[in-house]
Amino acid sequence: MTDLDDQTIPAAKWRTGEPPGKMFLFSTILVTLMAFYLSSVPDPYTEAGIFGFLAWCVILPTFVVKLVLAKPGGGSSAVPSLLVLVVFAVCLLGMASDLPYKARFALSESSLEAYARDIAANGAKHDCEMVGLYYVCGIHVGGSEPITGGAQIIVTDPPIQQSRGFLWLPGGARPPDDSGCETFRHLSGPWWSCKAWDGW
Repeated sequence: MTDLDDQTIPAAKWRTGEPPGKMFLFSTILVTLMAFYLSSVPDPYTEAGIFGFLAWCVILPTFVVKLVLAKPGGGSSAVPSLLVLVVFAVCLLGMASDLPYKARFALSESSLEAYARDIAANGAKHDCEMVGLYYVCGIHVGGSEPITGGAQIIVTDPPIQQSRGFLWLPGGARPPDDSGCETFRHLSGPWWSCKAWDGW
């Protein structure tokens, strides 16, 4: 045994922990899915930013500490540890590119348009239903209703207060004053985002 070995062995004695494992990876995936859910509307919920910031402020430092304290060459496979970084990168890229909203809307657009046409032609509904991948409710809970030039569709994403949705205006007009939106922006074609007051 060399002097170098004598110095190396004591230095590694404090590294007795386990590296981030499958449960840690599962928690990271769950946080990412929750962040995607909260940002899959035209204007992400304020809660999405707060939740994501707090969750990653816990996960990332814990991840680094567990890696540093993990015993060399022992414990769980290194693959889950690497996957945590992959999941984090996917979360960042997805949020930055607005991917959760784009995917959810693309898969729901035809259903939303049929629903909007029905409301515009026949008046507000009074029940709740799945329209594509969005859960929407009728006028009795301040939800979807006809407006001048088209229809307003408010999304109900439990447990978040209703405050995000769409305006369907096929005539090319700007959103009218009788919509329930505080702010709005054009998305594509006849679609506008609708952001109502949410208490923040």
